[in-house]
Amino acid sequence: MHYFVCAWSTRSTGIERECKPISRYHSNPTDNTTYCLEIILTFSYSFRHRRFKMIQPTFMLELNHKIMPGVVTIGKYDGVHACLTAATTADKVIIHNPYKNSSLNTGRIQWSESHKEVAILNLSQSITALEAGQLHSQKERDILLIGSPTQLLAYDVQENADLFYKDMANGVSKIVIGKFGKTNRPMALVGGNCSIHGLDHQGNEIFWNVLGNEVQSLILMDYDKDGTNELIVGCKDYTIKIFKEEQTLLEISETEAVIGLAVMQETRFAYSLLNGTVGIYEEGIRLWRVKSKNVPISIHCYDLLGNGNNQLITGWTNGKIDCRDIKSGEVLFKDNMGNSIAGITEGDYRGSGKLDLICVSTEGEVKGYVTSPDHAASVHMKMDQETMRDLFSRKQALLLELKHYESNTKFNEQYEKNRDVPDSVSNMGIIPANTRLQIGLATSAGDANKKAHVEVSISTNNFTVIRAVMIFAEGIFEGETLIEHPDVDQLSNTMDIALYPPRDVPIDIHIKAFVGYADSQQFHVFELTRQLPRFSMYNMPNSEDLTVIDENKAIVEIPPSYVTFTITERMQRICIWINQNFLLPDEINVNPNNSQELHVLLNCLRDGTNLLMDFEANGDVKFSTSNMELAGDLVQSLGNFLNLEHLQTKGHFPNDEDILRKLVESLDDIQETRMRLDTDVAEQLQNIRHLITIADEKRSYDLSDMMTCYGEIMGMNNDLIRGNNIRMSNHQEGANALKSINNIIQRGSRLRIGKFASTMVNNCRASIKDKNVEGLIKTIKTGEL
Repeated sequence: MHYFVCAWSTRSTGIERECKPISRYHSNPTDNTTYCLEIILTFSYSFRHRRFKMIQPTFMLELNHKIMPGVVTIGKYDGVHACLTAATTADKVIIHNPYKNSSLNTGRIQWSESHKEVAILNLSQSITALEAGQLHSQKERDILLIGSPTQLLAYDVQENADLFYKDMANGVSKIVIGKFGKTNRPMALVGGNCSIHGLDHQGNEIFWNVLGNEVQSLILMDYDKDGTNELIVGCKDYTIKIFKEEQTLLEISETEAVIGLAVMQETRFAYSLLNGTVGIYEEGIRLWRVKSKNVPISIHCYDLLGNGNNQLITGWTNGKIDCRDIKSGEVLFKDNMGNSIAGITEGDYRGSGKLDLICVSTEGEVKGYVTSPDHAASVHMKMDQETMRDLFSRKQALLLELKHYESNTKFNEQYEKNRDVPDSVSNMGIIPANTRLQIGLATSAGDANKKAHVEVSISTNNFTVIRAVMIFAEGIFEGETLIEHPDVDQLSNTMDIALYPPRDVPIDIHIKAFVGYADSQQFHVFELTRQLPRFSMYNMPNSEDLTVIDENKAIVEIPPSYVTFTITERMQRICIWINQNFLLPDEINVNPNNSQELHVLLNCLRDGTNLLMDFEANGDVKFSTSNMELAGDLVQSLGNFLNLEHLQTKGHFPNDEDILRKLVESLDDIQETRMRLDTDVAEQLQNIRHLITIADEKRSYDLSDMMTCYGEIMGMNNDLIRGNNIRMSNHQEGANALKSINNIIQRGSRLRIGKFASTMVNNCRASIKDKNVEGLIKTIKTGEL
């Protein structure tokens, strides 16, 4: 008896492992393995005595300041010379100018005495974002934008003057400067808590949009190749959104907060996540991704190797800097700094006419690299060294594999001798050739031991047992991998595994099962991939089959909240959409007795709420659910399936409307309290100044009165501290209220598609400015003001 076996080599690429076949082995695997070993030894000999060259930094310097991670930029503030700019942990902005031509300490800038090339900007609050760019179309020099939790400052470094202040109630987390949409003039796009503001060079707001959570990254690029820039936003709610002006062009769901974005070549862009993932998308399709136990602080596009193609440069929390190929993600170059990377940028820092890659660490260490064709040769030599290590690893793996083949040969011989002996097969590693792994997906309402979940049923088609199962899925498990292995006395040919998808997104699950006999020493690995549909956490009520029901005869409570719209589509297409996006026990089909309408009642396994989907003969559609976010997801999913460019809807969500009304009222109270507190602070400061003047006058002739004045000053100072704490609490309440308001507006915009969603957002902005609460609620309900 001959068995067909295949040898595999695994190469780690982060959380995923690529499996590539080395060769196929037939009746005599030993000869094939020996041949592979000879090839490896030949390659190893040819690489053994080669000398390798590393890429060295072109320049190095020390800033002598501790730098905040992610708050690093570079700008030409005089229009000619590039100056490295960063925020320090002491709430200061440092500007390193190797071409300093002035030592005047006027305005905000103060030149350091110990480091003559470093200027310091002292600010009164923490710095959350920095960006330099040409904000004024008629001025060639860059302007520095400084973001804080409450304000945005535009600062002209060359003139040493403030251009404008802008109060940002949602805070400032990211800034990007450039042209966006059809606007010919540059603007500053400021991302904050659930919102994006577009400002011109005078601080006037010319763009506004809402998001589901805090903005963590921003870039501008011509994503659809129409000659105008689109805005790509990475959010804390695990999404990447691409905006074409106010309209959402594409939304991509990820597994963690998107903390970094970088423009690559053509329609590609890179992204990084808080869980250590780095990858590249091209036209909405992920080319590759890798994952590390460290966090990527900064990603940048730069041609380090000088071969005409850009590479992805990543700086990590452990101080590592790596250069990866855009198409494959393969590491081409690595370097290391002594501390965590604070930022990576580029600029003509040496005045040579070439852009340098500049890497900054949190301790103020700066390394600069330059594009050079010599780097490509040194990288190839380094790759040869890594190839040699990889070949030696393969050699060890093949030797171990050869040992397994010899063991299998003994098992085969033993099997031939004991073919007629009962139960002799169970001790072998061999399983029947027709063994198959079967996968079933279903919803479960749960019980006393388990809450409601999606159940993955894994079984074999014969009497073999499943020894262990490994499931890889994004965003479901902590660490993205789950391993289940029953006790030896509970082994069987079936295993049921509970999954709890936290969000309504499609998820690919990769399953590896170890199959053999209970007493086997070797197990066969079966690999399968299945996809959980987007709305997998919804099932039909257990009382009876309510696939097709009459709304008036429904035996469960129908939510009073709903969204309605009208489409022109065949009912068969609607059934296909339902079957593809929901995990139902049986496929939904049109009722032959009433093929013009369809009613589907479902129950959410997360919170127990009900969902009723009504599709009428005249094209009217109604989604009844108490969850506005779910209603928006359903509208977006159906619109994407039917290729709808624009869709107007009407919604009625009383709970959200009441919450919105209360939030707006509380926001007005918070603003009034803030104004009153500001007035009290101004009065107290005036009194303190007056008392200080009196105390200074009495110092020479009446020390007791002087001490009395200072005692009163101390009391007022304590009052100011208490008032400041109240102001901080008041500000936080206001920020939370604004975040909740923006969240409701964002959920309302997702009830519409295309231009109607953009119009609804603009109308909401106008209502907020006019403090028109009823107009705001009407806009969310109808999409019109």
